[in-house]
Amino acid sequence: MARTEGEEPTALLQRLPGVRLLSLTLHETQMVTPSTRRLRFVGEGLSDLEVRPGQDLMVEVPAEGRRHFRRRYSVRSLDRAVGAVDLDIVLHGDGPGARWAAAVEPGDTVEAIGPRGKIFVADGADWHLFCADEASLPATLAMIESLPPSAVAVALVEVDGASDHVAPGSGPEALDLRWLHRTEPAGRDPVMTTAVTALGLPAGHGHAYVFGELHVVAAARQALVGRGMDPADIDHKGYWRLGVANAAHGEPERPRPA
Repeated sequence: MARTEGEEPTALLQRLPGVRLLSLTLHETQMVTPSTRRLRFVGEGLSDLEVRPGQDLMVEVPAEGRRHFRRRYSVRSLDRAVGAVDLDIVLHGDGPGARWAAAVEPGDTVEAIGPRGKIFVADGADWHLFCADEASLPATLAMIESLPPSAVAVALVEVDGASDHVAPGSGPEALDLRWLHRTEPAGRDPVMTTAVTALGLPAGHGHAYVFGELHVVAAARQALVGRGMDPADIDHKGYWRLGVANAAHGEPERPRPA
C-alpha cells in the first residue's frame, strides 16, 4: 500500500470543517504558458462544491517509491454545470508536485481534499492591491475576476517574461495590471519589493493580498507596512520557499527562529 506523508484523509476531514474528499479524473490538459499546465479534472461532488475565489484543493501526488505527498493547488475555475475543475500548475522545479503535474495524463485519477484557504476578497475596501508570482497567479486571477467592474484594483505580478503573461477574463474595467520581469532567479530578485515601495497607492482604505515566495512575501509586506498600511489590511501567504521543498501538507516550511 502506498504511504501518504502527513495526516490521513479522515483526520484532515475531521479537523477542517467544510471540506470534502474528492475522487477526480483528469479529463484534459492545456499549456496556458510555456511553464504553466492547466489540468481539468472531472468527478462526483464538483457539481455542488462551494469554492470561494482564492481557495485551493489539496491533491495527493505520487513521489519516489510508494510514497505520496499532498500539494495545494488553487482553483482557477469551477464549472458546476459539467462538474469540472481547472488547476493551473507551474512546472518549475523538480519536486514531486511539478513532476506529477508534468507527467499526469487524461484518464489518471487523484484524491483531493477541499476547498481550503481562508484569504478572500475583503468587503468594504475602497481599493485592492494584489502582489503575486506564477505560482500564486491562478488564485490572484480568480480573486480579481470576482471583483465588480467598478472596483479599483492594482496587480503587481512577478514573472520571467512576456510569455508568462495571463490576463484575467473579467473583473474591474480599470484594472491596473503591471507585469514585473525578473532579471535574477525567482525568489532572489527584488523587483516586487522595489515596485511596492515605488507604487502610488490609491486614495481611501485599501486592502492588499501578497502571495508568492516566502521571503519575497515577507519583504513586500514589510514594504507596505512602511508605506503606512495597517498590517490588518494585508493578507499574505507564502506559496513556496526558495531552495526548500514544500512540506508533506503542501505548504512551505517556515524558517526556524535563530
